[in-house]
Amino acid sequence: MSELWWLWALCSSVLMSMMIYANQIFKMPSSLMMTYRGLVQSLLLLPFFPFFEAPQTPWFWLLGIIQGIMIAYSDKKVFLCSRLFGGEIVASLKPYVIFLVFVLWLIIKPSQFFALLDEPLRFALIVLCLAGVICSLRAICKGKASKEALIMLLPAFLVAAFIDTNNKYMTTLGASAGLPSAIFYYCWITALVSGLPNAIKFCCHRDWRLAFAPRHVVGGLVVVACSVCSNIFKNTAMFYTKNPAYVAAVMSLYPVWIIIWNNFYFRLKNAEQYPRCNLAAVSLLLTAVIALILLQ
Repeated sequence: MSELWWLWALCSSVLMSMMIYANQIFKMPSSLMMTYRGLVQSLLLLPFFPFFEAPQTPWFWLLGIIQGIMIAYSDKKVFLCSRLFGGEIVASLKPYVIFLVFVLWLIIKPSQFFALLDEPLRFALIVLCLAGVICSLRAICKGKASKEALIMLLPAFLVAAFIDTNNKYMTTLGASAGLPSAIFYYCWITALVSGLPNAIKFCCHRDWRLAFAPRHVVGGLVVVACSVCSNIFKNTAMFYTKNPAYVAAVMSLYPVWIIIWNNFYFRLKNAEQYPRCNLAAVSLLLTAVIALILLQ
């Protein structure tokens, strides 16, 4: 299982791209999208409680609450930006989080940092691969981010770096009750905490009946399904990888999937044209990701 961490991360990236792209199609209010992504998801998970043993360590639950708050902020900004500026811009800027995640985890686990220092060539190659992932993704995604998009996304992506780091820490911490239980309760507690404030905000500022409009229900259920499945794959990958930045690097392939969805959907609708993948950049991206997997 540990050797397949990259496969779980790859599956998660496909589902993540579908979740981001759904809002580009359905254009739901960001608070409503996060209500489905959080509160509705947590309610749908309630019947499965008897099948999973709850983690006993209080730190898991405390970190879960903090994680939910960070997700509520970061994901709402990402959903809002995808609705306003397009999912491709969001996906093209996200890879810059990878280096921060890499550094944060080495600070939390200094033993891994010193282990890498003992292998300077491997250390340099890992950093080179991460840089290759970022550079190739920027070359693939030709959409220009406006100043407004950058201002909106920068703080959200800084928080996202802490989210990925805490994700691995929580999964490892909760695995004492079994990995499936850690993943289940991670999904539930973070969904509940991130969904509640958005549900309250939506009901206070908008007509609650909008939540049951057919277009919003379909879009919301797509987000819930993608979110649950993506979290299962992502948490599994996080548990088995040495550094969460490696999972983030593989998951950062999702701009490629979004470009594919754009070419398919918008071509059928005879709407805005999106750039095709640059063959050289895609080759560099795949080379960097494969090398990173082998080095890990």
